[in-house]
Amino acid sequence: MTFNNKRILVTGASKGIGRAIAESLLAKGAEIIGTYNTGKQEADELLAAGVSEMVQVDFADRELTAKVLASLCKKPPFDGIVSNAGVVEFEKWDELTLDSWDRVFDVNVRATLSTIKALSKSMPIGASIVVIASTDGLIGSFSSISYSASKAALINLTKSLANILGSSGIRVNAISPGWVDTGMSTEESYEATQLTPLGRNGKPEDVAELVKFLLSDAAAFITGGNYIVDGGYTCVDSIMKKENDAL
Repeated sequence: MTFNNKRILVTGASKGIGRAIAESLLAKGAEIIGTYNTGKQEADELLAAGVSEMVQVDFADRELTAKVLASLCKKPPFDGIVSNAGVVEFEKWDELTLDSWDRVFDVNVRATLSTIKALSKSMPIGASIVVIASTDGLIGSFSSISYSASKAALINLTKSLANILGSSGIRVNAISPGWVDTGMSTEESYEATQLTPLGRNGKPEDVAELVKFLLSDAAAFITGGNYIVDGGYTCVDSIMKKENDAL
């Protein structure tokens, strides 16, 4: 699987899953243009590794986002887009503000829609778009309501965009990672391994491998899907597992 002569945009490319995606595609010959908000050192490291361009943008800033997209539209067409940039706000119900809600939706949903709407116009037949959602979009939340709601919106947005862009020969799919170790894991996140059939949390590279497949011609008849990468975590009912462990 190679991506020689393919131009791919990866948003949120400097850290975690985004960085693993950028590095993996770069290793397969793709020309990578990335975006980042924070992480200047990591962005410079990617440039040194061969990434063509790293554009700094805060997707919560609508005016700046519009300027960046206008600049990208003047460049050669993209063969692939990976919409990975995202933000999470943790807040208890009594502390939730609409400003926080708006910021999360601006970064996670509005920027994804804006990017695809602006750049898909020039994408060639056979192009592919991958949206990074989350298993949080499939369940309810206690203290990250805006994040979970935004990821649910991305899953549905993916299906709508697959409908709309299919006639242009452009595929759109979503990936919903579960617990992934990105260097910011907490003690609680490691407890997820106890409820994961494969017995571990994910690695950024686990997501990157699926991204490569969905961007490739091997997935030429796959669109509108949401693919869960969680080691089986969402298959497990914690009470049923406890009952089984007690037998």
